Amino acid sequence: MMKADTLIRPTAASRPRSVGRSLRLLVVEDEALSAEAVCMAVGDLGHTVCGTAATEAEAITIAGRERPDVALMDVRLAGGDGIAAARRLHTDYGIRSIFLSGYADHGIMARITETYPLGVVHKPFSQGQLKIALDLAARRLR
Repeated sequence: MMKADTLIRPTAASRPRSVGRSLRLLVVEDEALSAEAVCMAVGDLGHTVCGTAATEAEAITIAGRERPDVALMDVRLAGGDGIAAARRLHTDYGIRSIFLSGYADHGIMARITETYPLGVVHKPFSQGQLKIALDLAARRLR
């Protein structure tokens, strides 16, 4: 019999895995703990993180070198703007973004739609929500 205070953690085999194409992702997040959590979730879903960036400049540099399939983009970056970074990634390299955002006001959503996003996942998000967004992105990029 298990104690009531015992925490049951899902094993890698029991976690939801993405179906279909595995994506190479650039994670653009200025908070280190959040970036690490996103990277772990992406790996658990069977995708590969080819780089992490905390600023728009880093994102552009890494994207030019690694050519990821998709960027997971925080809307607000320290000293910058994730929406502007996503626009540059799309214009310069044809890389589309899935936005990770705690901000959902009309003005921000209007700016996001101008970048032709593959999706928006609102923070805080579950691994299941991220899985759905990545699965849809993989289908759209076929």
